[in-house]
Amino acid sequence: MKRIIILISFVLGAWVSAQITPPPTIQRSTTTSRGLTVNSRKGTLIEKKITNLGKFKNLNIQKIVTKDISDGSSDSLLGIMYEYETFDEISKKTLTVDKNELGKLIQALQTVEQKENEKMNQETKYKFVTMSNIEFGSVYREKLSSWVNYIKIPSNHFNQNLLEFNKDELKELISVLKKAEQEI
Repeated sequence: MKRIIILISFVLGAWVSAQITPPPTIQRSTTTSRGLTVNSRKGTLIEKKITNLGKFKNLNIQKIVTKDISDGSSDSLLGIMYEYETFDEISKKTLTVDKNELGKLIQALQTVEQKENEKMNQETKYKFVTMSNIEFGSVYREKLSSWVNYIKIPSNHFNQNLLEFNKDELKELISVLKKAEQEI
């Protein structure tokens, strides 16, 4: 009987301590982008100017300039802003891409454009994910013998906004991004 009580006590003790142990921390990859250095400063007045550079589907492509009024330093970034409205909610969100990352994105999209002109006979997929977790991708659907391009914008843990477009619209997106790159 003592053994059973000791065994039950041991099992209950292990179960209780397992409940108290905090979950493991999730390590996020360190960013290689310099990000919004001016925007993240504390204790100073920051000015933000937004210039609309173009539109692609329901996305507004913007130039965002943040300036520290006290020392005159500034950062210039590409902003990708989207809006949506539902029965109960109106949302507007802007995600940013710095100039170096924008160049890599344009190059990746041009590579995808070239690949889409090649003949495929198997399912093929491409993706490019920005530091702000915007995913640009392309999927060849073998059954349909066609490419589907997409932009997946993170919104919250349970929902992602997906914007699909065709090969011709990919050319339009590249053109808008090239124009934006010259402005930033």
